[in-house]
Amino acid sequence: MKRLIFALSGAFATLVAAPALALYEQARWFTLDNGMDVIVIENHRAPAVHARVVYKVGALDEQPGQYGIAHVLEHMMFRGSPEHKGRSLAPGEYDGALGRIGATDNASTSANVTSYYGVMGSEHLELFLELNAVLMNGLNAEDDQLENEKGVVLQEFRQRWENNPSARASHQLRAALRGAPAYDHPIIGFEEEFGALSTQNLLDFHQAWYQPNNAVLIVSGDATPEAVLALAEKHFGDFEPGAVPDRVRPDAVRPFEPGFEEVSDALITKASARRGWRLPEVIAETGPEAFQARYAARLLTSMLTSGLDAPFTRYLQTEREIALSAAFSMVLDEGQDWALLNVEPVEGLDAVEVLDEAESFLRNWLANDLTEERLARQKRRLMNGLVYAADSVDGPASSFESVVSSQSDYGIYLTLEETIAGVTLDDVRAIADLFLQQASAPRTLSLLPLEN
Repeated sequence: MKRLIFALSGAFATLVAAPALALYEQARWFTLDNGMDVIVIENHRAPAVHARVVYKVGALDEQPGQYGIAHVLEHMMFRGSPEHKGRSLAPGEYDGALGRIGATDNASTSANVTSYYGVMGSEHLELFLELNAVLMNGLNAEDDQLENEKGVVLQEFRQRWENNPSARASHQLRAALRGAPAYDHPIIGFEEEFGALSTQNLLDFHQAWYQPNNAVLIVSGDATPEAVLALAEKHFGDFEPGAVPDRVRPDAVRPFEPGFEEVSDALITKASARRGWRLPEVIAETGPEAFQARYAARLLTSMLTSGLDAPFTRYLQTEREIALSAAFSMVLDEGQDWALLNVEPVEGLDAVEVLDEAESFLRNWLANDLTEERLARQKRRLMNGLVYAADSVDGPASSFESVVSSQSDYGIYLTLEETIAGVTLDDVRAIADLFLQQASAPRTLSLLPLEN
């Protein structure tokens, strides 16, 4: 017997200003008896669905000595799985089965979640669920298969990390800003650790984390909640819940060390510079106030950098013509609060000097040019973008995965329009003040091509 956690019944609310956002208000979610959550965002605009099975495990849940195991397991899941309800999967059969029906599928590993997803005609949703139930059941972690997949991961590691000094340096800067050792390793892990993984390591990790009570099924598009729930019960309902390890999210435990670092490497093709500041902690929980603070920060940064009239990029790229690209971001994430400024200068200019000018403009603009008119304009842009995303097959599923990743309440999108509308100029100024008045001294990173 299923337990209904939440369901809007009768006539769903309609947002006059942005009707498509009503799709978020129509979201319904359930929990099966075994603890698996099911989220459905119904939209019959096209005969297609976007489906995701999301496991609440990622790189932050790995133990020292096994960094990269979540990502390696994600790869290994496509190497075959033992039988479940009369169906097993040979290597490549998962992709093959979905490919034959014209579906697109993929998987990803992040710091917080591992996700298996696909887009398909709505009539093929059951096949996707059937295949993913087999993945939940287990994997064929044979030694030769594992060694082959390690080779694939190694090539990815060399491309993304070993042969990418810019990525390594940027990761190290962000790790310093976060201040917790758990963030020091990349999601892909380190060669010496993922290279030493055994088949038993993978089986144990799967057994610990790939449990129904640690999984969320998200379906958006041409499917009714009742139909999705029935299919979820059919294919996942017989799994018994397991003992899932406690998840501990790290706080910043290292003092932030300001300073300057220069990295010069033959593999760096273009000069660039980054500057980061640690901010005082703003968000200590995941409720509505945290949601609104994040949107205030999002509005602030998008006021600077979004649209043809974005003052930050217009000044650096059009008026001064000193930067090919520039970005400013603020991250508010439960004790991991920081700001980051990036520039890529026009060839021949010093990247750090351009970075200095970008910071000077940024500080002046934040102190003097935040206005009600600019905020209102950016709210409209943000709402328009959200409407567009909400009315797609992919957007709502991706949005709710981000909710799972942040460990927020599923109902957070029910008040989305109210949250955005409720952000005041004072809220935005308070976020700006974190940077202007309360941020740490900066840490600057200069990336330079190796001179001949």
